[in-house]
Amino acid sequence: MSDQNKTASSWTPEEIAQVLKTAELLKQKDAAQKLNVAALCEEMGISRKNAYKHKKNHEHVRSDTQKQLQELAAQHDSDVEKIRLLEAHLEQADLHEKLRLVMRELIIDLQKKEPDPTPKRQRLIAEYNRLSTSLGQKPPS
Repeated sequence: MSDQNKTASSWTPEEIAQVLKTAELLKQKDAAQKLNVAALCEEMGISRKNAYKHKKNHEHVRSDTQKQLQELAAQHDSDVEKIRLLEAHLEQADLHEKLRLVMRELIIDLQKKEPDPTPKRQRLIAEYNRLSTSLGQKPPS
């Protein structure tokens, strides 16, 4: 059924609102062209009052939907920030665990009581210093 063959009862509120919105946009785009809303409503088979009532209701629903969308976007941003913080905490925990393992290996190596630092001990000390610095701790001198 084409739009021109529809009866007043067959137009949905959304269709009425969309037709009026389109008419207003056309009117704004070409101010020289006179668009008669009353004639448009008559052609659609609905009253002008009824058309504007549907348009107002439709705009209210769109406004509520827009608010919900904005709330969801804000929640998304908040969730993204929480994830970023959790990732940072996980990275810190990972560094702490690596530091603990290096310290354990270093203690085992130091218990061997070798007079000169071994290459392994030097590597462990360098890794300990790197991890300590990454964690914001001052490595021992």
